[in-house]
Amino acid sequence: MKKISILAFALSLGLMSCSSDDDNPVYVPEPTPGYAMTAKINGATFEANNPFGNNEFSSTNIWNYYPEDDYLMLQGRAGGITGNPEINIWLKRSDLVVGTYPIGEETFDTPPSHFIDLIDNSNEISELTRDGVITITEVNTATKIVKGTFTFEAVDELSNTTGPADVTVTEGNFRYKYE
Repeated sequence: MKKISILAFALSLGLMSCSSDDDNPVYVPEPTPGYAMTAKINGATFEANNPFGNNEFSSTNIWNYYPEDDYLMLQGRAGGITGNPEINIWLKRSDLVVGTYPIGEETFDTPPSHFIDLIDNSNEISELTRDGVITITEVNTATKIVKGTFTFEAVDELSNTTGPADVTVTEGNFRYKYE
């Protein structure tokens, strides 16, 4: 009987040491992207982080049009604090869920659920977002990471309210840690 018990014990040790990697997967965290926000602005590459130059968290600034308690602001500014251009995305906290949200022309009388804006101080155009889409692809409430994509068009709000777009933003992606 002792021989059978010892043999069974040795056999179980041998089987445990031969387990495959699939039985004990190693957790590999998702790599942090080099930029919190990327896009193509009229075909040119836009790569940006928050105004502090990192992609660690979302931010807000004194120009935030919507209440911080109600909206999360994702600010992508190429080149840090004094960088240019900048894309700002506002996501309503109560609507921070996976989904696709159409973006229309902004009115401050009726704040949208989600909104996007381009600020480019290198041109003579005062940009007004006319049409677009924000898609939230992931919201992780444990890690407080929000990911998504966006596209939109902007026009010169002073001289081109009905003509073709002055600025087209495509292939937009974002990944931010939010507060």
